[in-house]
Amino acid sequence: MIDWMRMLYGQMEYRVKSDGEYSEAFQSLWGILAGDSLSPSFFDAYIHDFKPPTLPSDIVLQGTPIGNMELADDIVELTQLDRKRPDLAALQPKVHYTEVEYCARQVFFEMSVPKTRGLLFGATGEPISSLTVADGTPIIFDDKYRYGGILFSNTVGSRLFTPHYTFQADRARNAIYSLFAAEGYTGTIPIQVGLVLYRARVDCHLTYGCEVVIDVNEPGIRKLEKEQKRCLRRLNGVGPRSPTAPLFTETGIMPIRHRRIILALRFAQYALEEPPEHWVNRAYRDVLAMYRAGKKGWMRDMVRALAKLPFAPIALDVSSMESVHGILAVITQVEISCSKYLFNELASTRLPLLHGEDRGLLSDSIQSTLRLRPYLRNVTIPAHRKALFRFLCADHYLAIEQYRRVPRRDGEKIPVDQRPCRYCDACTESEIHALFFCNGIDKLVERRAVFMDRVKAIVPSHKPEYIRDNPIFCVHFYLEHKVLAPILAKFVYDVMDIFPRPERSKGLKEGKKKARAK
Repeated sequence: MIDWMRMLYGQMEYRVKSDGEYSEAFQSLWGILAGDSLSPSFFDAYIHDFKPPTLPSDIVLQGTPIGNMELADDIVELTQLDRKRPDLAALQPKVHYTEVEYCARQVFFEMSVPKTRGLLFGATGEPISSLTVADGTPIIFDDKYRYGGILFSNTVGSRLFTPHYTFQADRARNAIYSLFAAEGYTGTIPIQVGLVLYRARVDCHLTYGCEVVIDVNEPGIRKLEKEQKRCLRRLNGVGPRSPTAPLFTETGIMPIRHRRIILALRFAQYALEEPPEHWVNRAYRDVLAMYRAGKKGWMRDMVRALAKLPFAPIALDVSSMESVHGILAVITQVEISCSKYLFNELASTRLPLLHGEDRGLLSDSIQSTLRLRPYLRNVTIPAHRKALFRFLCADHYLAIEQYRRVPRRDGEKIPVDQRPCRYCDACTESEIHALFFCNGIDKLVERRAVFMDRVKAIVPSHKPEYIRDNPIFCVHFYLEHKVLAPILAKFVYDVMDIFPRPERSKGLKEGKKKARAK
């Protein structure tokens, strides 16, 4: 490795381009490549002899005291203090060694005092003494601190990583806004491209630090879930009241809560696979020992996070976390839990066209419930694709959905059979009724006839009796068919144009706006 780096920097040459012409080749014999991934390693190699004094109160990891850590030029020094009477004088020798004996006298660096910060975890009392640099300037102690990309707060427990959740949710939201702002120049983002951009630009913020930050902070993980749903809803053209399960089952994106746990478990697998003398392996064995001793830590948080999974929680046997095979088995359990949760959500009465049983989905198979559905790829016209998705996900203006949100004066819900069609005498204006059975308006009958003619031209054996006997099966047949899916999407788009927002809803909304204005 050292020989390769020496060769890289020894033989590298540069040229300057100006007005389409290049200068003579020259070498740079000073500094390193800006932004090079080797730069942090070079810096760590340069300060390999950085050895602050060891204190009796330093953290001990598998018999080895850990009083400092270095990530390139970001150095952290830590020790344990009395929470009720934290004596900062214990850390003064470390600070003096870092600033004076090492930086100033050995490597000729200058420690950045304005960037030097302190953090007291869970301290209930005021510090006995102040911590100062060589010129007597006191080091400022904050209520939150960032190291290695993770934001810590000075509050112990589940709120330790509250600033981290907030920060990452804000970054994900900004990435979402930037992603869809491009539609003003490129047009509607295709579903495949949108999912690639989500994985590249949004998912990285939602999962950042998941191997360290286990999701026991419920308000924190909900912030990340909110941003994930915001992105997928915007991509598929549905509103904030739409059911959440189709956002995942139709696109193949895993809910962020399950995904973060799986990534954390894979990190545990990596830690076990490292040699016993590796620090990450030592740290993992230490959290196992802490759990057995009844102390708080990473493993206890993992047990709590698995027990809080929706619909299908997992009771973790920690002994399974002591082997790679056992961890892989837990990952499989999380995938099955995710599949069962989504399958159960699809069984909602709001989603009559997406029930798992009608589509041949398996409740315990993540490959069955979580994949990009063919119709989202085959329907290439954005307006038709979004209209179809809204129709399937109950994000439409049909009476069966709109009257679900409007109770009677006595507060009771309006029964399904009392949500009448606007164009005929049917007692329920449902999705299937609007598509195949409503004959109350000529425009709809004409569009339906055109749709059936196009279907029969592609599948001559298809008969109207099939729709009358099993309309939901026919809808799924159209969705899975490469050629019929765009035809169905166009028909749904036309139907939704015929069944617009009810005038009563418009008047109610305008009345609320006027009331707010007054």
